[in-house]
Amino acid sequence: MKTIKHNINFIFLIILLISLLTACQSEKKVSQVPPKKTIGVSMASMKEDVFPIMKEAMFDIKDKDNVKVIWLNASDEAEKQKKDLEYLLKQKVDIIIINPVKSIESSELVDKIIKAGLPVIALDRIVDGVQLAGYITADSFRVGEEQAKYLSDQIDHQGKIMILKGDKENNVAYEITAGNKEILKGNPKINIVVEKWHKAWDPELAEQTVRNALEEHPDLKGILANNSNMAMAAVKVLKEKNMTDKVVTVGADASKDACISIAKGEHNADVDKMPYILGLAAFKAAIMVVRGETWYYDQHIKSGDYSIPVKMTPVMLIDKYNLIAMKDRWKELDKYIEKME
Repeated sequence: MKTIKHNINFIFLIILLISLLTACQSEKKVSQVPPKKTIGVSMASMKEDVFPIMKEAMFDIKDKDNVKVIWLNASDEAEKQKKDLEYLLKQKVDIIIINPVKSIESSELVDKIIKAGLPVIALDRIVDGVQLAGYITADSFRVGEEQAKYLSDQIDHQGKIMILKGDKENNVAYEITAGNKEILKGNPKINIVVEKWHKAWDPELAEQTVRNALEEHPDLKGILANNSNMAMAAVKVLKEKNMTDKVVTVGADASKDACISIAKGEHNADVDKMPYILGLAAFKAAIMVVRGETWYYDQHIKSGDYSIPVKMTPVMLIDKYNLIAMKDRWKELDKYIEKME
């Protein structure tokens, strides 16, 4: 009887120890869940295909990191973005990620937000002259280099070309164009006959620029566009004039329309900025900043009086030979790629 009683007591003790250990482990797991944080995101617009993908990246992981994301769209209106930022302040967010409508015009309000103690990270486009906690961007200078290398090769390093630039108040437009020119200066037989800014990256304005350019330069050999929407505006004009096989077009963003156009043989190439990676990088940097953790940036850049930590995400040129890499992003490509094969 003593043995049975002893065994029962022993079993009970083991069960108790297991219960205590399980409770401790559960308590440890609970304690490992980071405190809830809120990230406010103010986007310039959502009309370009890359922006919804950035949003998808953040929303895919927000619950895992115990984060609330408030996502606002300024619809390319500077005044609307100002109101969006004021709304985020009222919501008492822990950090703001901003994709500014205007890099310079946003500076005053963003500076006030930062000086009030709320950190701000710029996404894709920088806010000029303020002490940002970070700047997350695709390598726009590299985008421009890749565009110009491809175009130069396709036109045998000679001939007339034009550059469709984005908004002149946006640093990305400057960086892409600078990358273009870095390559083109090594190609003296390539002549830039038209180079024009387009407010709000407006494709309708870009379309008119292309029409005017072709009237003056019917022997145009190539078009470099700072983004996919303006590249598609160029393709629209070239299709009307039956010139898609005579003029090489290169864009940036690898939008759905641009990729389908490549598959159809109407458009030559676009540079993919890998927006999902860009969105993840911005989210991770923001949450590390608010939790006092070290986030891993690549370099510092000068912005006014400040040195800003920067994370640059990779880019890749897409043409008909590697278009298959975009199938998972743009499901509509399947039927076109099958025809290409």
